[in-house]
Amino acid sequence: MGKPVYIVVGNHYSLSGIQEIVYGLHTCLSRKFSVRVERAIQNNAINVIIDEFVSAPEEFDLKRIKELHPQTKVIVVATEFVTPISVLGMGWRKTFNFFGDLSDWQNLLIRVLKPSAEPGPTYMHHRYVSFVHALKHCDLLLTVHTKILPTLASLADHFESLVAPPIMIYPEIGSLSAVQWDRLRDLPVGFTMTGRTTPYRRKMTRELLQTFKSAGLSTPAFKYLPFENLPTSSPLNDIAAWYNSTSIEYLFNFNPPQHAKWPYSSPMRILRAILLGQVPVVTKKYDDHLIESVARLWDGRTETAREFASLGTGDRQGWLTNYVRSIEAYDQLAQGANKMFIDAMMALTDRD
Repeated sequence: MGKPVYIVVGNHYSLSGIQEIVYGLHTCLSRKFSVRVERAIQNNAINVIIDEFVSAPEEFDLKRIKELHPQTKVIVVATEFVTPISVLGMGWRKTFNFFGDLSDWQNLLIRVLKPSAEPGPTYMHHRYVSFVHALKHCDLLLTVHTKILPTLASLADHFESLVAPPIMIYPEIGSLSAVQWDRLRDLPVGFTMTGRTTPYRRKMTRELLQTFKSAGLSTPAFKYLPFENLPTSSPLNDIAAWYNSTSIEYLFNFNPPQHAKWPYSSPMRILRAILLGQVPVVTKKYDDHLIESVARLWDGRTETAREFASLGTGDRQGWLTNYVRSIEAYDQLAQGANKMFIDAMMALTDRD
């Protein structure tokens, strides 16, 4: 049994948005460490905290915790993009996830002109400020997306407590469960979509269904599966049970980006589909994350619709074999890429 490492999630109101990050961290760390998921920081131990830092600020006062318990190690997982806000070509401030589209500017104007409005970018900016404050007391900084990594580099240079530059971690999937195998073999052809719905995602869904209809194929069923309709309670140390207990009706999980100009892949949405025992389907491959290799591409072509539809009537075994091989191939690449992370964690434990 390796040294204990704690994945700490108590600064989030819910696990619904971070389940996949917890799963990926757990499977990766479990190869070398004894891993537990906890709500609170464990004193004089190694803690991997998934960033939020707004919901429970007192319980996550890292400065106080480290003063009282100096052997406490803190690893922070950065999940958002550090982005600048520029006005008339002049930098104003940095925040999380301000990509400059119309909705970003609309929300920002609402906050400036009507401070009592519901939080838009202010929430993300609050998170950003809390995140930067946490880095003053952080030993290691991780991220879950390759495109987040360069946005952290200059920020990390200001914090001497970090034992290494920011490190990218890849979620490791592991062996499929019996429930996942059964779903891949037996679920009828159809599509679900999880996460937040947007006008662009609705548009892409309509086009998907229309392509099937125009090709003379049976129009597949579609179901939107919002977070609030998913199981709300997940055993902290049996995350896989959450995916197995979720009711899934269709084979494919549809993953369009939030809007047409969205610049990055969504690896956690792809991972969620895999762990639910579905096949992730994306509308664009950005070539910015290894896990995209597992997802099937919906390109709007009739031939692709026929291929998807054929899984409802023919033998899936050959197709299923290739799909599982793609997961196994991804896992091998992920484990190799995660060696830097594991080495940094081992070095951190040696400093106890």
